[in-house]
Amino acid sequence: MLKKIALITIGQSPRTDVVSEIKPILSDVEIIECGALDNLKEEDIKALAPRENSYLLVTRLRSGVEVRLDREKVVPLIQSCIDRVERDVDIVGLLCTGEFPELKSNKLLIEPSEILLKVVEALKIRKLGVFVPNPKQIEITKAKWLKVVKEVKVFSVSPYSEGIEELRKASEYLKDCDLIVLDCIGYGINAKRIVSDITKKPVLIPRTLMAHIIKDIIEV
Repeated sequence: MLKKIALITIGQSPRTDVVSEIKPILSDVEIIECGALDNLKEEDIKALAPRENSYLLVTRLRSGVEVRLDREKVVPLIQSCIDRVERDVDIVGLLCTGEFPELKSNKLLIEPSEILLKVVEALKIRKLGVFVPNPKQIEITKAKWLKVVKEVKVFSVSPYSEGIEELRKASEYLKDCDLIVLDCIGYGINAKRIVSDITKKPVLIPRTLMAHIIKDIIEV
């Protein structure tokens, strides 16, 4: 029987940029998408903007435009997506590397942030390099990764609004790291190749890592 999974974005669906790289890995799976911001009006989305010193999330709208959100404000919308689709699928995957301990599902709920942390911890590396979309995410990201590594260097380059050249420049500063994590679902395979080519180090991206885990879970 054909397996079904739901992919939940904190932005708007469809996430053609992400699913186009997940689908080849999950070729025999039906994918249902749902977005926390689906059907919201422009003024409603603006109301979700981050407050000062709040937990900042970065995603994109259906048009491809980058949008910044307040984690606390968007959590109920993410949960609503899960509640809406979980009855029709076997697994729910979150298209965001933010941390959401309060999210609940009656089906398997796969959060890329948890996967990335456990994988890096298991690799027992010395120094980690990390990319995030926004400078305001750097300190909270450092704190997160210092739970599992002794040293971490974090740089911000948005996968939605900044060019490849910025990614190339920032990658030069991560050559002394043992592993690089592109800590946002927005970074794709091309970004991974660029960072790997410059640093000559292994690179993890959450979208394909999550897809391979889902594939292993559902295959008989």
